[in-house]
Amino acid sequence: MNGFGKRLKELRVAAGLSQEKLANQLQVTVKSIQRYESGYRPDTYVLVQLATYFNVSADYLLGLKNEKELQEERNQKLKGENGYSELYSNYIKCLNNYDIMKDATYYWIELEDNYIGGQTEWVGWFDEDRKLEIRRLRPVKPEGVIKMCAQVNGKLLVINSHTDAIVFLTYGGQAIVREDICKKYLPEFLKDYIVANSDLFPSCI
Repeated sequence: MNGFGKRLKELRVAAGLSQEKLANQLQVTVKSIQRYESGYRPDTYVLVQLATYFNVSADYLLGLKNEKELQEERNQKLKGENGYSELYSNYIKCLNNYDIMKDATYYWIELEDNYIGGQTEWVGWFDEDRKLEIRRLRPVKPEGVIKMCAQVNGKLLVINSHTDAIVFLTYGGQAIVREDICKKYLPEFLKDYIVANSDLFPSCI
């Protein structure tokens, strides 16, 4: 097994997927997955599919980047002492298994370094001079957000459990979160945002 096949298998196992499940996700045959893991390199389209699915670069899959460079590229630690961690497995599941509960309320939130925010709506003025707005998370249609992000920013996480919330706090990025989960595990995102009229990047207080 060459570097490509080994890395593909490591990522598949880390995500808790059988060859059959991965094949179904990518809409290819099980035989194709078996060939890839034995070292056969796929065409560019499938390579991009694989890289996107596991949220790694094609260079990493092809062995052009090592694990250290991958960690720097994503600014996250994906491996524990004994290989890929359970947390990473859950991260992959959050990225790819979009289990949207019917009739549930969802918010669109973001976590980047020390910045937390999300899609908000105006709820009032913070000061008498009306120079500062009070904004609050607003409900979104999750399917629409998922589709838009896939076209513009790439995949986002779907948070439906405590474990999903831990994954989001660890890896950051953009996510849609169910209202009850947000209230219980991510309450800081539900605080009011004080925003100057011309400020496109609100800070949370």
